[in-house]
Parts: sequence; C-alpha cells; structure tokens
Amino acid sequence: MINFRALVSIRRLSFWALATLGLPLLLSLSLASYYLQQVSMQGQHTAFLAAKVVSGSKRIDESLLDLERSARQFRVVADQNLLKLYRRQWQRVSRALIEQRENTEDPDLLAIVAELQQQLQSLQELMERPQPLQKIALNQQFSRFTELSRDFDLRSQTLINELAMDLQNNTQQAQQRLLLSMISLPFALAAAVLLVLVITRPLQQLRPQIARLKSGEFDQAIKVSGATEVMAIADALDDMRLRLLSLEQQKTAFIRHISHELKTPLAAIREGNELLYDNSAGPLNPQQQEITEILRESSLRLQQLIEALLDFNLLLDTPGEQVHHPVDLKPLMEKVLATHRLSLSSRQLQVKLELSQAAVLANQEQLRVIIDNLLSNAIKFSPEGGLIKLGAFSTVSGVSVYIDDQGEGIDEELQQRIFQPFVQGKSAKDPRLKGSGLGLTIAKELVERQHANLNYQRLDKGSRFVVEGLQGSELDES
Repeated sequence: MINFRALVSIRRLSFWALATLGLPLLLSLSLASYYLQQVSMQGQHTAFLAAKVVSGSKRIDESLLDLERSARQFRVVADQNLLKLYRRQWQRVSRALIEQRENTEDPDLLAIVAELQQQLQSLQELMERPQPLQKIALNQQFSRFTELSRDFDLRSQTLINELAMDLQNNTQQAQQRLLLSMISLPFALAAAVLLVLVITRPLQQLRPQIARLKSGEFDQAIKVSGATEVMAIADALDDMRLRLLSLEQQKTAFIRHISHELKTPLAAIREGNELLYDNSAGPLNPQQQEITEILRESSLRLQQLIEALLDFNLLLDTPGEQVHHPVDLKPLMEKVLATHRLSLSSRQLQVKLELSQAAVLANQEQLRVIIDNLLSNAIKFSPEGGLIKLGAFSTVSGVSVYIDDQGEGIDEELQQRIFQPFVQGKSAKDPRLKGSGLGLTIAKELVERQHANLNYQRLDKGSRFVVEGLQGSELDES
C-alpha cells in the first residue's frame, strides 16, 4: 500500500498550505476592495449630482423671482434702467437653463427645463406687446413659471431620494457579496490547519526518539512516517544511532578490557607492597617505610579510580528505564551517612537532616548512589568542623532533595562543566579524599533516569547540589 504522506515533501505541503489560505484571502480582499471602491465612487457621484441638482434648482428659483420682479417693475415705471435690468435677468435665467440642461441626464428634469426655455421665449415676446394687452398675460406667464419651478424642485427632490435609495441598495448588495466572499475563509483556515498538522506530526514523533538518543538509549530504531524531508532526517538520525551504538560498545569493551588488564598487575603490586609495608620481608628503615606508605596510598588511589571507571561503565550499560517504588528518605540517608561515618568523624563534620518530605517515588538503589556521591563530594570540600545539611522539601514541580556544604564553592566558569566526566574543581580539603571526577557525572546520569534534574547552586557560604523534580509518594504502611 502506497503511503501518500511519504510521497509529499514539506515544501509542497507548505506551498499548498499557503495557496489554500492565501488565495481565498487574497480573492476576498480583492473583492472587498472592489466593492468598497464601487460604493465609494457611487457615493461621490451621488453627492456631486445631488449638490448640482440642489444648486441648479436654487439658482433657477432665484433667477425667476428676480426676472419677475424686474419685469413687473419695468411695466409699472417704464424706466430704461429697469429694462436693462430685466434683460440681464432674462439672460441669467437663460444661461441657468442651458447649464442645467447640459448637466442633467434625467428625462423629467430635461422636459421641465425645455418647457421653461419655451416659457422664457414666450415671456420675451410678451414683453414686446403694448402694456394694456400684456398685464393679464404677464400674470399668467409668471404663474406658469411658478408651477414649472415647483415641478422642478419636486423632481429634483425625488431624483435625490432615488439616488440615495440606489446607493443604499448597492451598499447592501456590496455587504452581501463581501459576506459571501468571506465564507470560504473558514474552510481555507481549516485546510491550512490540517496541512500544518500533517507537517508537524512527524516532527513531534521525532522528539521522543531524539530524547532517547540524548539519554543514551541506542537500542530502538528511529522510525517516522511523513514528509520526505522528515523521513530523510529520521534515516540520518538512525544512521547516527547505529554509529553511536557501535562507538558506545567499542568504548565499553575498551574500558572493561583496560580496567581488568590494570587490576591484575595492580593487585600484584599491592600485595608485594603490603608485604614490604608489614615488614614481612625484613625490617625497613624510616625512609623505606615512608616510600612503602606512598606506594600503598598511590596503589589504593589507583584501585579506587579503576573501580570507579568500572562502575561508570556498568552504569552506562544498564537500561535507562527502571521500576520506581516509594522510597523512605530518612532511613536511606541514614544508611548513606553510616558508610561515611569514619570520614565524617576524622574531619569532625556535623550533619543535619531537614526532611519536610518523607518519601519519593524512585529507584531506591540509584537514589542511594546519587546521595552517596553528592555526600562524598560535600565531605571532600567541607572545611574541618563544618556543617553538612541533607534535606528534602515539596515544590510545585515535585520533590527536591538537597545536600549543602560550607566549602568555597565552584567557580562560575566551571559550573557549566562540573557534571562532565573527569572534570574536577578545586582540590579537596583533605588530599586523601581526592575523587575520580566521575561522582557527579554518575549522579547526574542517575538523576535523569529518575526523570528529574541535578543542579548546582552557589550559597552565601558554601554550595548546594539539589535534585529537582522527583515525584512525591506516600509510604506503604503495610
């Protein structure tokens, strides 16, 4: 069966995600811009046309009133200046009508304007008749002008209302079209989210497998299904896993071999030196006795280093996941303190237990080794007569177990490397307690196997190593 997702690359999926989301959004924005532009242009046109209609109507009304006034005054007074004023008013009305005819497209308004022009021409002919024959006709003429002016105003108002109604209808249609164009966006977003999940799911599958590599678990193959790029990364990581597994096996075999090879001649050296030290081969002078004492301490130191190296190698060979059970902290810490009783007594160190949390869920043997190594480190760097504190307390993230000493602390530049193998800080207060440089490394590894973290904190006076994130537990009373 063909795996479709395996045939699709992240680049192609990203393109489809962008197209699925981007094209509908771009189309919706384009339509919205177009509709808004149309409504805006129509609004501007309506406002401009309404202003022209109102202005023309007002101008015609005023011009007709002035024309009527000047015509009547001339017929009463018969002054030539009034005749000239009448003619100017007539020309003004004529120009206003011509301008209105050029700026109006409405048939009803054009008909009214045409009739006004005819009536204006009739008025001109009427003004040339004798006065007795003109008076009644002049009254009728201006009555007709008033009717036509009123019709023009009514039609202008109606035209403005029609334009406003048309603008309102077009605005509503634009809103409906915008809503229709936006309907595709939820589907586009859903498709884009689906594509993103398809892209990110294989990456999420890689995270726990990379975490296993980080913790040194190389026995499980790295397999994911998804885009071709992710599968290529998984294949590369699996090749790296196999390479690391091979290197780890070679390193383990080498350490085991060299450690055993060193232990055999070292045992012979120690036995021979012990015979000399005990004067079994004859009495030694003070200088020879001092030399055998140096050899004895150095061989013991070498044996401790070899055993630590073997322990570290054994730790790396053991599985990362262990069965966890409730562990009572107080008897465990007391048991660890008992193994260091001579070291504590020889340096007159005081120990104080501060346990506000009674138990944790952990691997008891691994937790014992953690506390043992951290306590050994505190003893080595504590001043004579100092105080060492062992304790546990609850936090939001779990239970923290700490060990404090009153030593000089670790330099800031060394704090980032203190958990690496064979990295050591300042010399111990007692040279006989010099460590192997593996104690904190082993503790760090075992803490991570408890799904917790081992951190260092510089105190005002001394240092604190704290195991954070242990899971709290209730003791089984049965």
